[in-house]
Amino acid sequence: MNSHQAHGADSATTSATVLDRLSPRGRLVGLDVARGIALLAMMVTHIFALGDETGMPTWAAAFAGRASALFAVLAGCSLVLSTRSRLAESGRLRDAAPSVLIRAAAIVLIGLCLGSISSLLAVILVNYGVMFALALFFLRLRASTLFVLAGVWMVLFPVVSMIVRSEFGLEPGYLPLSWFDLATPGPMLTDLFLTGYYPVLQWLSYILLGMAVAKLDINRHLLAVFTAGLGLFVLGRGVSWLLLNLAGGGAELVDVSEYFGTDLTAALFTGSHGVTPATSWWWLAIAGPHSGTPFDLLSTGGTALMTIAACQAAAVLLGRKSWLLAPLSAPGSMPLSVYSAHVVFLESTRPMIVAQPWEGTGTASEQTLEFAIHALTFVLLPLLWKMFVNPRGPFESGIAAIIRSATPVPAAPAAAAESPGPPDSPGAPESPGSPDPNAPR
Repeated sequence: MNSHQAHGADSATTSATVLDRLSPRGRLVGLDVARGIALLAMMVTHIFALGDETGMPTWAAAFAGRASALFAVLAGCSLVLSTRSRLAESGRLRDAAPSVLIRAAAIVLIGLCLGSISSLLAVILVNYGVMFALALFFLRLRASTLFVLAGVWMVLFPVVSMIVRSEFGLEPGYLPLSWFDLATPGPMLTDLFLTGYYPVLQWLSYILLGMAVAKLDINRHLLAVFTAGLGLFVLGRGVSWLLLNLAGGGAELVDVSEYFGTDLTAALFTGSHGVTPATSWWWLAIAGPHSGTPFDLLSTGGTALMTIAACQAAAVLLGRKSWLLAPLSAPGSMPLSVYSAHVVFLESTRPMIVAQPWEGTGTASEQTLEFAIHALTFVLLPLLWKMFVNPRGPFESGIAAIIRSATPVPAAPAAAAESPGPPDSPGAPESPGSPDPNAPR
């Protein structure tokens, strides 16, 4: 082989390695694409104004509540996929529990740090970490059971929340959880489960829904997942519309909001900061973003399922050319790192770009410039990192290393070794041992 041939062979090998990193064999690339979409949609809601000068929703309000819900559903998917190999090898939940708890603790610690420095966002990571830990109790359930449980959870626990908040006069909390909140554990737990921006009591339903999806053979059930998502969306938005417009709920809420000074337009279209007021049971009939009502959870959960099915269908259709989706799948494969960097970076770009950041998000041109900077940064850097440094992001790699050293994979018992595997196990696993903490959102 001459030098030109050798150089050509080396170049081909390098290209193949890069493409394998961008589209790993056996990985559900569509889930990474969905996470990438959720990241960019989240950036839209963080940077662009959701309401105009009159209080009416802008185009960016279409993403409000949906990006974080998609993250949460994907987090449930990742929990199942990242623990499947341990469960398959030993068949014991206690062998998977340490890795899940380490991952949950790491997400909580990072979330507390980000909450301590963020003045612009409601950081979700502490809530995610707690939900990861709680989801251990449901990890062995079958897909069908998880689907039913998720649906019941979406309908039942908003009612439970309303009862508790009404009984104790609890008001919504608007600040991200930080290290300072550890000094007041009672209010911290109240915000975490009941009154915060991402109340665990309702949001755990998204995790359960994602776990149910990951228990399926996703590639074989893409149409079913999409159809289920469409059904949930129509049910959530449709029943809410009927209750507000035909059953008298809308008129009742107009009177209630005027009496208590509540912004009804914001609650319906731009956000309720996690939960609705507890001044009327009719608030549970709305489907506004971040309202935590049954119809908000059903419709946003449905949107998440449709997005996941569409993204995985695109990856399946492209096959080995799914590296073409890398501008979305690369950041989506390292969501904890990208989300954390975005939160920190936003604290720098906002005062530099927006002339009066304390008065809002700035002019349309300032918002567009800031979004362009964040979008380009968090598409290009993950691409370069994944191609030339590591297939995993920095935080994902660190957590994976801790899990490997602290919880070696147990040896499979003889009975488990002969088993063909659980009936709900997916047919296309993610990369072996991938921790994929899947932060948002």
